[in-house]
Amino acid sequence: MLEVRNLTVQYDRFRAVDDLSFSVGPQSGITALLGPNGAGKTTTMRAITGYLQPTSGEIDICGIRRDSSDPTDSDLAIKRRIGYLPETTPLYNEMLVSEFIEFSGRARGIEGDALEKAGRTMVERLELGSHFFTPLGLLSKGFRQRVALAATLLHDPDVIILDEPTSGLDPNQIQSIRALIKELGRDRTLILSTHILQEVDDICERAIIINRGRIVADRSVAELKESNRYMLVGRHTSDIAAALKATQLVSDVESEPLEDGWMRYTCSLKVEPEKFFAAVRREPFEIREFTPVSRSMNEIFRELTQEA
Repeated sequence: MLEVRNLTVQYDRFRAVDDLSFSVGPQSGITALLGPNGAGKTTTMRAITGYLQPTSGEIDICGIRRDSSDPTDSDLAIKRRIGYLPETTPLYNEMLVSEFIEFSGRARGIEGDALEKAGRTMVERLELGSHFFTPLGLLSKGFRQRVALAATLLHDPDVIILDEPTSGLDPNQIQSIRALIKELGRDRTLILSTHILQEVDDICERAIIINRGRIVADRSVAELKESNRYMLVGRHTSDIAAALKATQLVSDVESEPLEDGWMRYTCSLKVEPEKFFAAVRREPFEIREFTPVSRSMNEIFRELTQEA
């Protein structure tokens, strides 16, 4: 469980993160942390993971509290519970993959049989066996990302924070990593930051959107995509669009011709869809479809983060 309360990070007069508060747990599902470049996402993640000292606020991870006024005693305990994959992961190019995984485990306090078992598990899950004895400096960007992810998950953390985890991967690797993220998110606290909004649609249940250091939305992905727009397919000899407007139950109607005299009408409703449909059924229209029109994550993102 992760709780962030009144988190603020300020550089001189510039406030990168402005009084953020949110909580994320396994029950939240996989949570996307979204925002345009410079919105404060990376700063927030660095403050949570202890890579950056916040100006003020409290962070509680798995019952361990770090207060910005006295972080020293709790930082190490918190880091033991976190797996953090930054967007740009520093790797030691001279090390072999095998050496880096062993080094990462020992740095986390994993030794002996436990280290061997954890290492084998990560190598299998991330398909690193073919490059196990390859120097990191010779790996492609995709394989470097997978090695970094293996080091992030090696100690079986309770809280996982991933910044652009599929960056640089090919389509097959992306599907494999997304499947792994879904599996990890079933029983752990998992925050995913990405610029690939289709990734949010595919694997995230909740989205926290940040703009200019403040939270502008914190809802389930399904709720964010809801809208008051509905699509109706119908036909009649009269002007259905005019009849729909005459009901005064819609604010606008867009029409598009289909085959065999059918028309598609997209309406913004002023009332509940049930009330609107009941009114439409009383009209002499032939209707074959009435469905909600959901907004895309791209539309939502632009709406919430575009400059005024």
